[in-house]
Amino acid sequence: MTNIKKRNTYNLALIAVGLFFVWTSFLWRLFSCGLAGSYPCVESWDLKATEDEVINAIIELKKDNPSLQPPNQAELVSKRNVYYDLESEELKESALKYLLDSLPLPPMTKTNTKSDYWLHIDFYYPDTKEIVHTWTRPKFDSTGTTFAFVGISSIKLETRPLIGRQPVNTNNDNNFKEINRDYGYFANKVQIWKFKNNILNLVKHKIEQRRKSGK
Repeated sequence: MTNIKKRNTYNLALIAVGLFFVWTSFLWRLFSCGLAGSYPCVESWDLKATEDEVINAIIELKKDNPSLQPPNQAELVSKRNVYYDLESEELKESALKYLLDSLPLPPMTKTNTKSDYWLHIDFYYPDTKEIVHTWTRPKFDSTGTTFAFVGISSIKLETRPLIGRQPVNTNNDNNFKEINRDYGYFANKVQIWKFKNNILNLVKHKIEQRRKSGK
């Protein structure tokens, strides 16, 4: 009889622990992301390096380690998206006229365009055949750079989840998983650990190597 009570107590304890982890995972998914900003869920790090230093380090890192470059992408680092600034002096008076009359907009110039605040850069996990989506953003004083881990998508179905200035929309995209949102608590920790060891730390090391070599 005593053994039965011990077994029942043990089973109840296991159930309680299981329910605790399920509840923790639910709360994690519910509250892990903030509510403000275009990218509230990203995991980000502030690097003590200019954005040019970070970008050049990434380019050199990918050249030294080709497996980090997505096989379906030619550019090691893409360019910032550029779009018309409808508030510019050149367009704010004529943009509506162009649209209503179906006329082509004038050629893009520095005075009538803006560029994205974020520079999107993709990496690759060859072991799982996954695209790793990131972005860089210069700090306001330009002496530092924010490097953010956005999420992961499959190489077979990969489509860029980031278009222009729009935030990630994963509602209808089962292929893309956003960090700090679409993974459970422990799976999320594993993905961040993998990113830090396979990408972030290598970028930091490459920045230091380039500085020491005077590049």
